[in-house]
Amino acid sequence: MDYFDKIKEGLADKLKGKELTMDSEFKALGIDSLDLVDLVFQLEEELNTQFEDEELMQIKTVRDLCQLIDKKVK
Repeated sequence: MDYFDKIKEGLADKLKGKELTMDSEFKALGIDSLDLVDLVFQLEEELNTQFEDEELMQIKTVRDLCQLIDKKVK
């Protein structure tokens, strides 16, 4: 499953034409912690999983989030 596409879809209205890559930092894209929490809640529902607060605090880039999802969903 391609989590990158799910993340990109979830952030589409926030990106405002900015390019999203695996190494994109959420902060540099203007994605604040509230936006990230909204995205994570959406992903939790779609993937039927739950992320711990400590794990979420470590997310800085799209790659970080994809790796966390991989770890949780397997």
